[in-house]
Amino acid sequence: MSFERPRRVAVDRLWKTFWFYRRPLDRVTSWLSRGRFGRPTPFHALREVSLTLHAGESLGIIGVNGAGKSTLLKIVTGTMEPTAGTARVDGRLASLLELGTGFHPLFTGRQNIRYNARFIGLTDAEIEERLPAIEAFSELGDFLDRPLRTYSTGMQVRLAFSVAANVAPDVLVVDEVLAVGDAYFQQKCLQRIRKFRDDGVSILFVSHDPGAMKTLCERAILLHEGAIADEGEPTRVLARYNALIARKTAESHYFAIEERGRGPVASRSGSFAAIIAEVELLDGDGRPTRAVIAGSSVVVRVRVLFLEPIVDPTVGILLRDRLGNDVYGTNTFHQRVETGQWAPGDWLEVRFAFDATLGPGEYSVTAAVHSLGAHVLDSYDWSENALIFRILPADERAAIGVVQLRPTIAVAPVPPAAETGEVLARVFGEVRSHLAAADGASALLCAGWYAVERTGGDAYRWTAAEAAFVLRLAGTRLHFEVGADRPPGAAPVAVRVSTLGRILGSFRVPAGPGWHRAAVDLPADIRRDAAYLRLAVDDPWRPADAGDGDGRLLGVRVRRIWSDG
Repeated sequence: MSFERPRRVAVDRLWKTFWFYRRPLDRVTSWLSRGRFGRPTPFHALREVSLTLHAGESLGIIGVNGAGKSTLLKIVTGTMEPTAGTARVDGRLASLLELGTGFHPLFTGRQNIRYNARFIGLTDAEIEERLPAIEAFSELGDFLDRPLRTYSTGMQVRLAFSVAANVAPDVLVVDEVLAVGDAYFQQKCLQRIRKFRDDGVSILFVSHDPGAMKTLCERAILLHEGAIADEGEPTRVLARYNALIARKTAESHYFAIEERGRGPVASRSGSFAAIIAEVELLDGDGRPTRAVIAGSSVVVRVRVLFLEPIVDPTVGILLRDRLGNDVYGTNTFHQRVETGQWAPGDWLEVRFAFDATLGPGEYSVTAAVHSLGAHVLDSYDWSENALIFRILPADERAAIGVVQLRPTIAVAPVPPAAETGEVLARVFGEVRSHLAAADGASALLCAGWYAVERTGGDAYRWTAAEAAFVLRLAGTRLHFEVGADRPPGAAPVAVRVSTLGRILGSFRVPAGPGWHRAAVDLPADIRRDAAYLRLAVDDPWRPADAGDGDGRLLGVRVRRIWSDG
């Protein structure tokens, strides 16, 4: 029995047409003459586009500028109406489209968070619950209280993505806006998108970044002139895209050839004023090979046949792993190697010699000949997956990754470079001397904690048998408001408090309902600074004793922890 994932997005025969008048007066003329004069020119931004996005699926959309990508996303998200066809979304949708979409420039960042979260569909209670996480993810600090009009484009993206990242959507739509901003936040966003994907969120992702497309998407669609030009596995669709960005729109300038048996799809694109005639991998003895030992000296030999006169052509190679991820690429332009002047019928041989310090596995070589540094202007021949070869392990020592670096590892103790409190402050930012379950300060609860139960002053968290947290020690005592659920008549629960292996003290919690306050005196030599602390229940109550498997019963309930004099 086959099982098909439910559909989250269904686009059926979608058209979007814009009408352009040569002069403003033509609009009135056309209306008065009932279309006989001043007739507008139609522009079909989308032409009968149909696609389906299933639950938990990630779909990439790629295409040159003006292909219709943003128009499609606007219709899917409901910010634009189609001319014909339908676009249906089932479930909560979060989107990142053009900068400023869904935000008001005169509102502060915090006000815009509430405004945008309501637009997505969150209730006021949900917004208040998630507001600390949204603010922390954005890392905008004091700027959250300033008007959006004072934000840079990168800061606007931070704000928009922080809202989308914390609303638990069923469908996430991301346009090219993630290309704006610093590399650190881009990586942070991509990590969150990966988590969404792993959690079963459906993702519609538009990008010009082939690496991101291959990493994040199971399937890809190529839009060209408003229509779907190709659809399928991302590596194959990106090969078609390479032909388009080389300004070769005619179908005769693109060839896709399925190789027999296993391996990536081979394809070619270009004007073919010069042709990649041969790509070979040579071993240390200069013999063609398809398998080499990791670390061996090899040569990738590329031979080019010229069909037209070309001056100083660029010849390059690109190595990819079995998943299509770029491993290494270079060309004669970037290496500052002049290739000379060539006439029709001439042959050029370029050798790329290197040590194959790659991890064991299968790799492909893509070769290209074009002008200048990239193939976007004059692409003569781009030969995708021209050669497949295998790297064999050099010995029995295992390694992770695609590069075989073979490092020498040394282990030795070193004196502390900083106080522990300084390191914790750098990692966690401002560390407070008071923690309450109602505050939602989950960033300072490091391990062994369950989710918050109840709300307001009645909120509390369960610990496991051991739980760690970060707190600023501000006085002479460490206080706890805790409880322990045990059968009637059970002995009090002993809880031990330590920091970095040093026991600070212990206290006992009476079994039964209600809350109990306890305190531990801090040693005089303990620094009054941020500290990594651990709670441990010395006599954990095993789930078998309780008659069920609830792991929370191994620990205690915690409502507040604080330090004072």
